[in-house]
Amino acid sequence: MLKQFIFFLIVILFACNVSPKKDYKIETFPVKPLFIDKGEEEGWGADIRLSVTSVIETDTTKEITGESSYNGDNLGLLVSVPKAKEGEKGFAKGLTLKSIGKESNYLLSTLVNLYKQKPDTSLIFTNNISVNYVNLSEFAKHLVANYEQEDLALKEYKLFFEGKNDEDYAELFLNINLNEHWIELREKDEEYRSLLINSSFLF
Repeated sequence: MLKQFIFFLIVILFACNVSPKKDYKIETFPVKPLFIDKGEEEGWGADIRLSVTSVIETDTTKEITGESSYNGDNLGLLVSVPKAKEGEKGFAKGLTLKSIGKESNYLLSTLVNLYKQKPDTSLIFTNNISVNYVNLSEFAKHLVANYEQEDLALKEYKLFFEGKNDEDYAELFLNINLNEHWIELREKDEEYRSLLINSSFLF
């Protein structure tokens, strides 16, 4: 009886040490300096490009980490893009922005500066926020006959942030190019700056 118990215990311990089969793949890339669009050609002077440092692909999502160096520190965030097909005209929900820790808090403080908002050391990047969005390439196909996207690697999204009150609303462009390993956060309008920073949307 004792031998059977010992054998059973060994089997359990061995089973606990066996790693589960992974149903995802991971790619990693180096951190590069932050690029800030100063607005010479387009934009509002506060659009940023982060380097993609990690892509984790599962059956349902692509988890993309954007992280760059800026003034001696790293800043960034994680973007989770659902793989489910978007609905009519490219509209969908469930794209999620997530914190990666102190790097995301530094991203927030950098945006506060770029957006020319009042500094507030108590602000921290939200753990995660899921938003409605539209895939702009799919949307364009419904507006323009025979539309063909020039760069198939470029994914362009408009994100919609909605709060508890009707006036709590903001939009932000999110562009991703996994071939060139970058993520962009581009402004829709300057009027959304204070809402994005000081409300319960992104931060």
